[in-house]
Amino acid sequence: MQYDTTCSILLLGDSCVGKTSLISRYANGIFKDEYIATVGLDFVSKQEIINDKNINVKLWDTAGQERYKALTPSYLRGADGVVLVFDVTNSETFDNLKFWLDSLKNNLGENNSFLPVVINGNKIDIDDRDISKDDANKFAQENNYKYFETSAKSGVGVDELFREIVNQILENKEKTDEVKEERKSIKINENKGNNQKKKGCC
Repeated sequence: MQYDTTCSILLLGDSCVGKTSLISRYANGIFKDEYIATVGLDFVSKQEIINDKNINVKLWDTAGQERYKALTPSYLRGADGVVLVFDVTNSETFDNLKFWLDSLKNNLGENNSFLPVVINGNKIDIDDRDISKDDANKFAQENNYKYFETSAKSGVGVDELFREIVNQILENKEKTDEVKEERKSIKINENKGNNQKKKGCC
């Protein structure tokens, strides 16, 4: 199938925050009570039509276990956008968002500011939550990211979450293309100027 563009989205976060469940709900409309823990990296694709463009959305599911965190830097290099996921019923997964953000900044360097990122609080279907929406919103705003809440189980907020990150990626790609075109134009004009100087003899 022909696509106008591809958006590669990397989901990061601790183990058991629901990354696999979110991907399954979004891509296939399915939720299972039990999943086999992701080992390393896995991905699922979904077709989206946005602004009359046919988009191949690739969702990369990472393992959140501590022993796999060292694998993350190599995955970041191919990502167009990142969803940082935590479990609203588990304060430790929220506290660990700082680790994941530091990992992004350390491994992407200056490019970090150009990578679209959204923060996601999952499992809002569970009443016993540790992290309030206000606290999560505050953390996201302090880091200049948008915050979304979801329930992979019920599907609430899932489409909105992924639509947002896809739209941010598309906007980022457009800006990058504009910069490339500007650089091409500058180079062409420079070459014309150089050629004119060389001809200026006898």
